[in-house]
Parts: sequence; C-alpha cells; structure tokens
Amino acid sequence: MKRAVFLILAVLLVLTILPLTTTHASPNASGKCTCKAYYKVKKGDYLSLIAAKYGVSTKTLQNCNHIKNRNKIYPGQKLCIPGTAAPKPPVKKQPPTYFPPPAKPGDGPATQCSIKPILGFGNVWYQNKAVRDKLGCPKKIEGKFKAEEQQFHSGYVINNRSKKKIYVFFSATKKWAKHTDKWKKSKDPINNPALKPPVGWYQPEYGIGKIWRNEDNYSQKLGWARYQQRPVTATMQQYENGLMIWTQTGGVFVLYDNDTYQQFK
Repeated sequence: MKRAVFLILAVLLVLTILPLTTTHASPNASGKCTCKAYYKVKKGDYLSLIAAKYGVSTKTLQNCNHIKNRNKIYPGQKLCIPGTAAPKPPVKKQPPTYFPPPAKPGDGPATQCSIKPILGFGNVWYQNKAVRDKLGCPKKIEGKFKAEEQQFHSGYVINNRSKKKIYVFFSATKKWAKHTDKWKKSKDPINNPALKPPVGWYQPEYGIGKIWRNEDNYSQKLGWARYQQRPVTATMQQYENGLMIWTQTGGVFVLYDNDTYQQFK
C-alpha cells in the first residue's frame, strides 16, 4: 500500500514539474501553425522585435512556438514563423519616363526649336506627333504660376491668380475658353445665395463663380462643382499655336488656338 502511494506521489511530482521544462518546446509541436519560415534566435533578440520583423503579432508567435514566458528566449532557439515570411523590401519607385531633346543636331522633332520642352510637357510633346504638329515649338520656357482649381460635373476650371486669367475646360465638347478674372471684393458678391446646389455639390464662388453665373450658358455646360475651389501647383508654357498647362491633379492640358484641348494624365 505504501509503495502504491509512493508511486502516485512520484507521478504527480513529475506532472507538476513537466510544464516548467517545456518553456522552449520545439516549434509547431501541436501542428496547429503553418510555418512559412524559420528564425534562429540571436543574442539580444526579443520576441516582439522578431514578430514585428515578420509582420505577425507577438502573441501569435508565442503561441505557435509554445513559449510560456515571452521574455525568455535563448540564442540558437529555432522559431516557427506562421503565415508569410518577412516582407520583401519595397520596390523603388522609378521616376517618370522623360524623352530629352536629341543629342545630335539634325535628329528628332526638336531640331528647329530654339526652346526645348522638358519634363511633363516634353513627354507629351515628344511622344505625340499630332500634338507637335499642331502646337509647334515653345515660345517661352515653362513657368510656375499661382493657381486655384475646381472640378465640375462636366468640366474643369483653372484660375491663374498670377495673371488674373481663368481657363475653362468643357469635357462634353473638348472646348476651352479664357476669361479675365474681374471679381472685385469691394462690389461683387462671393456667390448667389438664392442658388442651392444638391447635397454633396457646390456653387462656385469669387471669380470662377462670377463667370459661371454670368457667362452665357456656363452653369448648364459645367454643372455644379464637385468641391470648393482650392490651391493647386501649376505650370504653363506658351507655344507657337497654343499652350500647355499642367496641374498637380489634372495632368497636362494642351490648349490649341482653335479652342480645342486635349488632356494627358
């Protein structure tokens, strides 16, 4: 009888001690984790740092490897990394393709031009023969101007604040028009309070709004605005038979002297 009691006590003692010896159990022992990668612990490693490196939570990494104390890992220990392996380094974004002027005299379409289009205007001009033929050569170098923009249901408007010129683009007809910004703070209203746009749409204000309200049929051609007018980075270049305007959101607009335009994003 004493011998049986002794054996029972011995078994209970082993079962009590056993969990302490499995703090660093072998990875994936239960078969519940799919190991897509393995990591060998180095001196100075922390479980949270390893988890962050592989994009998994510390708790998931701890459970998958049956680690009772997250602060107790040792050099040389092999850890199962569940899910995907370490993320690949981000692909370096390549700059936009730029087609420079020809290196040798007599080569390419810019031979006869004393000023060469560059950057976004250069890309459009060099890649589109029809644009080159209709616009001709640049007359001035590309220049930045202070601008505000506003997108409409059926068009787009750029206000050149530097020159007080407003450019209106009608998307239905691919026509454009230029107007002088004649809005005066001292005598002109900001908008017409009697006009109530639908929910989610806006009535244009200031110089753009004055043209929208007073020019023949502009409000019907453009429709309501999608947002209030806002500042935008913009550049312009004059050509023999038109000009190019670039905005940060709209891309390149090619304005021909026959009042038509093309947009390149």
